[in-house]
Amino acid sequence: MRPTSPQQYKAAGHELEIDPAVLNNATATMQRIVSLNPLLFPLLTLKHLSVASDVSYGFLRKTVAREAGRYRHIYLRKNVPGRKNVRMISIPEGRLLRCQRWISENILRFCAPHHASYAYHPGSNPVFAARMHTEAKWLIKVDIQDFFHAISEHQVYKVFRSLGYSRLVSFEMARLCTMPCERRELDMADEKYLGATIEQYYSPYVGILPQGAPTSPMLSNLVMKQLDAKLTKLADDNAMSFTRYADDIVFSCKDARSRRSVNRVKRLILKTLNDEGFKPNLRKTKVRGPGKRKVVLGILVDGKQPRLPREYKDKIRQHLHYLTHPGFGPASHASARKTSVSRVYHHVFGLICWAKAVEPSFGEEALRVFNSVNWPPISKPKFYS
Repeated sequence: MRPTSPQQYKAAGHELEIDPAVLNNATATMQRIVSLNPLLFPLLTLKHLSVASDVSYGFLRKTVAREAGRYRHIYLRKNVPGRKNVRMISIPEGRLLRCQRWISENILRFCAPHHASYAYHPGSNPVFAARMHTEAKWLIKVDIQDFFHAISEHQVYKVFRSLGYSRLVSFEMARLCTMPCERRELDMADEKYLGATIEQYYSPYVGILPQGAPTSPMLSNLVMKQLDAKLTKLADDNAMSFTRYADDIVFSCKDARSRRSVNRVKRLILKTLNDEGFKPNLRKTKVRGPGKRKVVLGILVDGKQPRLPREYKDKIRQHLHYLTHPGFGPASHASARKTSVSRVYHHVFGLICWAKAVEPSFGEEALRVFNSVNWPPISKPKFYS
């Protein structure tokens, strides 16, 4: 559905003999949204969202009331040596997924994150983030604990309000983009929040961003805009570079300075995160000084250009050795790894694609060797030169 302009909406309303007061209120809301961002869909009500997204109104209303809109959870083991830990991926049911995709495609994709954010938006690239820290003498790395689940429906509500949507529609979209968390109870003292005041929508638990919903990545960026601005100022005040890639926060400087001054900046970063309601993962908080290996998002940044770590290149070389060796080949290599040829193909191809993004010359040579392998008939992606 294409968005209707305030003028078109008002003209159609007059033809249908809609109460002028209702029309004026609706067009004022539409004009407010369009004035803030003319690309946003000027959504007026939950019924409007139902028609636009082709998802039944009854289902949307029950989802907002936390009576429908279930998620299927899968658990992926995190690659953390010596620790038993998993990441929960929450997949929304079909109708809710369709609604969330509509919100993402018609609202969120037109909202710009802070310039220090390098993830979850068109044109973003981890290599660009790493490039901001090349030739670093000092590197501070901070990780936000349980990133998506640390963002509440209250914060999502504020995002939609900042885009010009009404209190009720902002609340309803916040509920549609979050899932209830029994560990976080609703603060009844917050009477301005509609979840505490609308009887039909009352829930004792606050919603959190589900990792796995199409709306969550961009919403996390928009929620973080204020924090990104504060961290940017902190970096500028201390002559440092700052980037954020999802939950990975990195500060760096190219000049020589004392560890004491760098640790002072680290403490200010942690304080800023805590003040904004985010819990730093102290186990992953690291400071790397002169002479130490410096890696940002899996990319070495201690030289003039971003580089692949040696072990990453060695992994690709090892795969290519076995794949091209006359005594092995794809079938034997897959058998040794206890997997299928197709999985080996796509796994190695993915490694090479990342290598091309970071070090094009190495990646292109690896791709040339990869293409020379005598692969059996399997489904292959398109290659780009």
